[in-house]
Amino acid sequence: MLKLNYIYIWHRYIQFLFTIVVVLIGIQFIRFVYSITDPNATQLATRPAGVEAFLPISAMVALKSWLANGIFDEIHPAGLVILLAAMSISLLWKRAFCSWICPFGTLSEALALLGKKMFKRNFRLPHWLDYALRSLKYLILAFFVFFILVLMDGAAAYMFLQTPYNMVADIKMLDFFKNMTWVGFSVIFGLMLLSILIENFWCRYLCPYGALLGLLGIISPWKIRREPLSCISCERCSIACPNQIEVDKTLSVWSPECTGCLNCVEQCPVSNTLRFDLPKTSYPLSSGMLALGVVALWFALVSVANLTGHWETSISTEMYKMLTPWMDQYRHF
Repeated sequence: MLKLNYIYIWHRYIQFLFTIVVVLIGIQFIRFVYSITDPNATQLATRPAGVEAFLPISAMVALKSWLANGIFDEIHPAGLVILLAAMSISLLWKRAFCSWICPFGTLSEALALLGKKMFKRNFRLPHWLDYALRSLKYLILAFFVFFILVLMDGAAAYMFLQTPYNMVADIKMLDFFKNMTWVGFSVIFGLMLLSILIENFWCRYLCPYGALLGLLGIISPWKIRREPLSCISCERCSIACPNQIEVDKTLSVWSPECTGCLNCVEQCPVSNTLRFDLPKTSYPLSSGMLALGVVALWFALVSVANLTGHWETSISTEMYKMLTPWMDQYRHF
């Protein structure tokens, strides 16, 4: 029980930390938009760069432009930094970004816990349907990869980043939630309801970001590794896995669905039978070490971006004031 409490505390503490950060960013961004749109506002609020975490398409186009042109995006640079940070974490520690940092992952877990309280369980789809639905997020990812990273050339990517549409994409996102239609509300409500019934519904079936990080996580050197000689086949690891991976039937978990939450490791009753470890050499990570590693790498990359001038947007407040009144007229191209 002590081990379970230990990982629970680490996991919830890190999730709570980043949830608070996201909430503060949201509040500050609302203050910023209010200060540039209200003619009676007497003081301009600072725009929080972290809001660009919610512009994944812009970040992917910025990645294409950077790779093709060697020019780091100056319009929404924090969005690209956050994408690169999430990818870096996944290359090291599976989809740890999803289970430790991502606010949507945290919300999904909270809704699943609510479902367990309400129905005493979360429901599982038939294997054939689960497998078919899991492919959806990879198809959505393939769509964006094909049209952005393959079809779009460097010049087109750079031109898109300079469009008024992209410049005010963050304000348009806020406007969507402020003036949400019944269609938007119904979709969000439906996804939340499904997440209450089915654990990690959005993350498991629809999130293209998670699909990308999962594919990168396949080549992660740290993986869940099982020692078959000491395994007692109790299946507690597989039962504990929120992503329905059959941990007890594999020596190393290669699945892109693994989020590095370490629930399986903490549930194993036999010491050193399950480890989040490197191949051959023994350097297992505990939940605390993984949590510290994820947070340290995240803030290190953000700090480097800040120090090198790749965090704050180059768009001036005056430019925002000029563009915002006309944003409903802006189109993608």
